[in-house]
Amino acid sequence: MTISLRQRFGLRIKQLRVASGLSQEAFADHAGIARSYMSRLERGLGNPSLDAIEGLAEALDVDPQVLFEIVQPASSGEPSELVPYASDGSFFHRGLASPRDGTFRVGDKGAEIRLGSFEEALAYLERMPIAKWRRPNDAGNLGIVSAVRWAHASKHK
Repeated sequence: MTISLRQRFGLRIKQLRVASGLSQEAFADHAGIARSYMSRLERGLGNPSLDAIEGLAEALDVDPQVLFEIVQPASSGEPSELVPYASDGSFFHRGLASPRDGTFRVGDKGAEIRLGSFEEALAYLERMPIAKWRRPNDAGNLGIVSAVRWAHASKHK
């Protein structure tokens, strides 16, 4: 399945907006554009002008070229997320949600927080100097791991 440039651009804008911690409406206000236009852009339906691209980049505090980074498609046909990997090759994924309440535990030991969605947790990890999250080890015990790199998820668990 081929993802159009508009769709890739929209996915990248959404990824960066979520990482900024802003709602679509708050970000649109910050960027000086209508929320409906922001929605169309994120869904790959809008055709942004160069001025709009420049404004979005400024609002995200990134170079405009960052908005065009390619989001690689996963085998499922959906775009893969850029996620943190630990030194053992494990990575942050949707399957790490607590079976008890569906939350994701992220943060430093003693200062962990629980977030209700994968997207919220991933955005929080992106803002950390070194991403840290809780996951089970080979023995099934929960422990905190630290990111050594960020890469596209090789598979969703």
